Amino acid sequence: MGRKPKGKSSSKGLKGALLRHQATEQAQKKVKTKQEHALQKNKPTKASLEQRASQREAAEKMIPFDKNSTLLLVGEGDLSFARSIIMQEYVKPENLLVTSFDNSPSELKLKYPKSFEANYDFLLENGVKVFFRIDATNLIKAFKISKKTTWSKIAGSEWAIKPVEFILFNFPHTGKGVKDQDKNIRDHQELILGFLESCKQFFKTANQVPTSRSAMGFAQGYTLDDDATNTRLSAEGCGKVLISVFTGEPYDSWQIKILARTTGWKVERSSKFNWANYPEYSHRRTNSEQDTTKPAAEREARTYMFEIFDKHAKTARKQKNSDSDDE
Repeated sequence: MGRKPKGKSSSKGLKGALLRHQATEQAQKKVKTKQEHALQKNKPTKASLEQRASQREAAEKMIPFDKNSTLLLVGEGDLSFARSIIMQEYVKPENLLVTSFDNSPSELKLKYPKSFEANYDFLLENGVKVFFRIDATNLIKAFKISKKTTWSKIAGSEWAIKPVEFILFNFPHTGKGVKDQDKNIRDHQELILGFLESCKQFFKTANQVPTSRSAMGFAQGYTLDDDATNTRLSAEGCGKVLISVFTGEPYDSWQIKILARTTGWKVERSSKFNWANYPEYSHRRTNSEQDTTKPAAEREARTYMFEIFDKHAKTARKQKNSDSDDE
């Protein structure tokens, strides 16, 4: 029996171990490559990061109306919000109407001695119309609109063919210092209900354009038949209502979305109220120039946009879809 050569079996063992080691390394390398590929796949690209940043900026900068919109502000205090809208060029001066519940400029000057007069003068110098003694819960009566005294006679002849597209009530408040929380909530619910009902009546009255005047609208760029305007007005001439409110209690208990539904309105959309969008705006107490307990810029708030629940529009959309399917 011959002797086995020395080292032969050991060389085979080393070779096998080396091959196994190489196979393990390759397997681990494949796993690592797959993991890196998965991470790279999920890693946002520069373009996607820029897109996200742009979307965030757009959301933060979202203004619920555009430069060509017509806007009626109700419940204004020292008029700093109205001033900010003009200075930031969110709405043209000739398309902005500003109202205050207070009786006169002199009354507001006493209430806001450091800020009102400068804001008021600025608005007048820029051609913005300001009205006083306007109750947001009874706009028709407050403006004294009637068959003889039409909206265009009050607001100006250009409003005979220029519809009111938006009505905005910023941070509704009764002005009462009610300690009873439940009563305070009920009072503000009544305020908002009255405002929403009033808006509906006002839109239908102010946005009625006689047929004889419709031709004027085309000439001047404003008409209820215009496609751009049609997207903002219901079949009855109702525009959009905007309400800005703080978040948290007692404001959440006002339940403004539920109140809106009971009056025939529905939420079209809502967005965070970004104080930085209105740098000239100073949120004040309803009855004085003092700041609120907590600085407004530190308080979370939202703006809700409501549109009328339009049965006619819903039926028209269904009909349009049906016609499209038939084709």
